[in-house]
Amino acid sequence: MFGDLDKYIMVFLVGLLVTYLLTPVVRGLAVHYGVVDKPDERRPHKRITARGGGVAVVIGVHVACLVAVLFPWPHMTGALDFGWWKKYALASLVLLIVGVIDDVRGMKPLIKLGGQVAAALIMWFTGTHFGQILGIKLPAPVDCVMVVIWLVAIVNAFNLIDGLDGLASGLAIISAVGLCGILVMQQTLGDVLLLLGFIGACLGFLRYNFNPASVFLGDTGSMFLGFTLGVISLSTFNKDTFLLSVAIPVMVLGVPIYDAMLAIWRRSVRSWVKGTGKRSIMQPDVEHLHHRLIRSGLSTKRVATSLYLLNGALVGTGLCIMLFQSHAAGIFLIALLAGVYVLMRQLAVIELQETGSALLMGLRRPTHSTFKALVYPVWDMLWLAGSMALIMWVEEPHTTGFWHSWFVDLPIWVTPTFSLLALSRTYVTYWPRARLRDILMVLFWLQTGMLFSLGLALVIDPDQAYRWVLRAILIAGISHPVIMTSRLIYRCIEELVLWLKRQSHVSDDQDRVLLYGAGMRAQMFLKDYAIKSAKTPDGRRILGFIDDEKALHFQWIYGFLVLGGLKELPVLVEKRKVHRIIIVSELLPESRAAIQRITAQTGLKLSEWEPAEREVNQLQTQRAPLNENQTFKQ
Repeated sequence: MFGDLDKYIMVFLVGLLVTYLLTPVVRGLAVHYGVVDKPDERRPHKRITARGGGVAVVIGVHVACLVAVLFPWPHMTGALDFGWWKKYALASLVLLIVGVIDDVRGMKPLIKLGGQVAAALIMWFTGTHFGQILGIKLPAPVDCVMVVIWLVAIVNAFNLIDGLDGLASGLAIISAVGLCGILVMQQTLGDVLLLLGFIGACLGFLRYNFNPASVFLGDTGSMFLGFTLGVISLSTFNKDTFLLSVAIPVMVLGVPIYDAMLAIWRRSVRSWVKGTGKRSIMQPDVEHLHHRLIRSGLSTKRVATSLYLLNGALVGTGLCIMLFQSHAAGIFLIALLAGVYVLMRQLAVIELQETGSALLMGLRRPTHSTFKALVYPVWDMLWLAGSMALIMWVEEPHTTGFWHSWFVDLPIWVTPTFSLLALSRTYVTYWPRARLRDILMVLFWLQTGMLFSLGLALVIDPDQAYRWVLRAILIAGISHPVIMTSRLIYRCIEELVLWLKRQSHVSDDQDRVLLYGAGMRAQMFLKDYAIKSAKTPDGRRILGFIDDEKALHFQWIYGFLVLGGLKELPVLVEKRKVHRIIIVSELLPESRAAIQRITAQTGLKLSEWEPAEREVNQLQTQRAPLNENQTFKQ
């Protein structure tokens, strides 16, 4: 397969040596002209470091490309020839100018985005296209938009991930190795030459960029890395199948893409929430993957290595999809599910929490009450009528006058349910503060309305009994869960946000609390505590319950585990490092005396929470006049 190894070795060494030798020169010039990064909350390095070292990478890659495409190598095959390089060089020159200006003087985000779009448009106008997806040829405007979105997305993905010593260049090397593997499988060995030059240049720079780094890529280098990988993946991949054209590049360029997706998600939510003082979507933050891993206690080297391994695993998945194309769908689905689990469970806690908080804020705001009063009736009508239309279409796809039949049947199958919901006053219920009774009533009237519709249909045409029963079951099965979910969505989001807040506010210096009593009062306490802590976290961490009822021991109650009773408390205090006991139940006198004795012996803090009714004296209708020393306080 590699009959002429000398050409591959030569191109790799050219990229490596040119970049290795040029990087100290570029670093010296950057320091001389003050193009440096100073440590701050977003930059965890310890000393002032030169910025803009990506210029050496750009030169190294292009010199290696020229050696690859101009030297008369035998058996040179592939799409990346000298003609392609001229287009790529022109576009990367635009990006180089934008990056250098941004590194030296700074640039507004929108202007920088405009430069990225210009580079992407150059590639499209000079012949780099998606062409077709799933065998469908894309119209020129759609193809242009997709090329621009793809290239700008990859450019910004590497630009965003470049916040740690050696991270962007190391991830670029791993992604390029994955692209090499895919090109080898496609038998386009000539295209591998350019990627080898790219890998060599990145390795040459990584010698100075790995922790502790003496020079950074800057926007010049990080944007160039993403642009090169995006262009090569777009120029070489087979577009005949969806998995090969979309899934594989996403896997191979995995970590930067996922980090960028999280950043867009997070910043979009923050910019959408008004009145919170959050930054706009274009402004940087300290919530990228590497920032989170550093805050978890990992060193800079450990963080970079961990993300290298994660990207390597994604690259391996992409290669497996390419190698076992007959099983590609299954491999991709398993990888996708595993990735979603890791992403949501470990990496997207902040995004989920802020999204949930934003949704809760929007749902519970009492503004536009007239508009909100119309939302549920229209929503219910659409789902009832739409589900009936879908079922009729599936049952009788070739029946003439379909919409006439649907319109005639609409009063029978939709009006009774809708009328009962309206008459039962469910449309004037404020669902963020609804009780279980309100939810059960909606479910009851939905079922009653559907049974009433079924009865009407059986009276009108009893010979079609099987058809009417099946239609009733299908309409109820499609529309009723959605209608119920729309009422419960606030509670679901609220529970998710509170759980995420508990996950994200865990630290060793918190006040570790056990709750005494797992009854109804405990549920009221948890709701009250959750509302207050959501606004202002008080530094407490609830570990679980203790309860005198043995049947509850080691059972989950209200989302917490019952760890035992009073007998187990001394052991729990030592094992769980408990600081406080909060009584959230009515205790028998002997139980109260026992808990007071145990807390006194162990030095625990003891407090009690209780919802109680108390008399409030009527306010005095007349107030004493203020003296000269009294003032009003807000």
